[in-house]
Amino acid sequence: MNFLVLSNGAPKYHRFFNGFSKKLKSDGHNVFYAVDSHVSLDENEVLDNEVEYKVFSDYFSRHEIDEAMLREYGEYNINYALLSDHDRSVEYGIWGERSNEFYEKLKSALLCYFSEIIVEQKIDVVLYENVSNSFAYFCWLVCQEHRVKYVGLTGNRLPGRFWITDNPLKEHEPVQAVFEKIRNGRVEVPEEVAEWCRDYLSNIESISPDYMKFNNLDNVSISGKYFKKDKLEKFVSGVRHVNDDHYHSYQRGNPLLFSWSLFTRSVKRKMKIRRVTSMYDQPDSGDQFILYPLHFHPESSTSILSGSYLNEYEVIRNVAFNLPQGIKLYVKDHMSAFGFPSLKFYRQLKGLPNVKLLPPDAPTKKLIKSSRAVITLTSTVGYEALLLGKQVFLFGEVFYQFHEDVIKIENPAKLHELLYEALANKKNEASSYQYTIDFLAAYYLSTLPGSLNLMMDDNQQAGALVDQLYPHVMDYIDRAVS
Repeated sequence: MNFLVLSNGAPKYHRFFNGFSKKLKSDGHNVFYAVDSHVSLDENEVLDNEVEYKVFSDYFSRHEIDEAMLREYGEYNINYALLSDHDRSVEYGIWGERSNEFYEKLKSALLCYFSEIIVEQKIDVVLYENVSNSFAYFCWLVCQEHRVKYVGLTGNRLPGRFWITDNPLKEHEPVQAVFEKIRNGRVEVPEEVAEWCRDYLSNIESISPDYMKFNNLDNVSISGKYFKKDKLEKFVSGVRHVNDDHYHSYQRGNPLLFSWSLFTRSVKRKMKIRRVTSMYDQPDSGDQFILYPLHFHPESSTSILSGSYLNEYEVIRNVAFNLPQGIKLYVKDHMSAFGFPSLKFYRQLKGLPNVKLLPPDAPTKKLIKSSRAVITLTSTVGYEALLLGKQVFLFGEVFYQFHEDVIKIENPAKLHELLYEALANKKNEASSYQYTIDFLAAYYLSTLPGSLNLMMDDNQQAGALVDQLYPHVMDYIDRAVS
């Protein structure tokens, strides 16, 4: 088979995907790399992998807008496909001011770039993580048009499991399909899976997803994060590429300025922590409340899966002014994101009626159990609430959205009516135990064994992980493209 591997600025991911590519080549497959910029070509050690590649920033600089290509993809929301990197650019100051022509040329260039690669290299499979940025999003769009399989490797909420996604907006469909087959008797859950689900459910209050162990974003220490060998290497790389074409390196921009932006963002966070923590409230046992977990920004769970609700202050304000009488909104800060938002953001939240701002270390599952419901964009807290028998009001797209206790918020203008009726008519009992086990089993059966950590610190660790996961991924691919 012919594989296309995406390689961009995702930190440390290259170690896993380079190792996977070597494994593919040793098995007789052809591998081609789509690389976003010369910085990534260097930092991701693509040349050491001895593969053919094409650098997008070079292609972008030479490209002239192809109106016919843009019309060809008119049925797709190609403007939305840019949102994730626009969100990153705003947060990290990558683009600055850009003209409408820049955006038109970028959309056209991405579509033409991936179309040419997929056709010329006769690509069968694209390999990357889940669609998490515009480079991947446009590749995925071209895959749809050319009927090429997009294989997005990503962790999930089940410990010791990972899964493969091929559609960023329909992650729920494969889980829902398995669930419906279980419920109507067309699929029998193996006893060992059912036992795993029962044990998981009985210990849900003490279990966390694997990804929470890997990201280390709750670390607010400046020296611990930046005075390290890999940060020095990134600085040296930035110096090497200081004269690159930063305008067309649209995901990276100037690597030194980008690194400086990340550093100053962390410093500002550190400086704000004390003032932010002074704003936190404590839960009151007498409150009836709905729990709202803040999200990390920027990331795909917001800019891809709930892009219409990126401004969480506006979301929370709308909820606060549409709560049923007597109900509070508990807004819990995010362990990986607290202190990153501006002080103005926190002050605005504190100024809203019916809102209490809780610290990131507040006991989430105890709060869920004490709540009337959870309201969320796409959060893991929503998933955990379902397992704990609570109703979930959902703004975004997420794998658990088909659950009978999820109420999708299709029209925010009718939020009060939705909340009032749902809370007033909520059945006293939660979903049946068997329903919950079947839901968990469907999720389990939609995943693969293994803890997927794409942020390995060295090639040896990544190689060992590749050896572990490679057979499962290739079995999935063989079934998907046959």
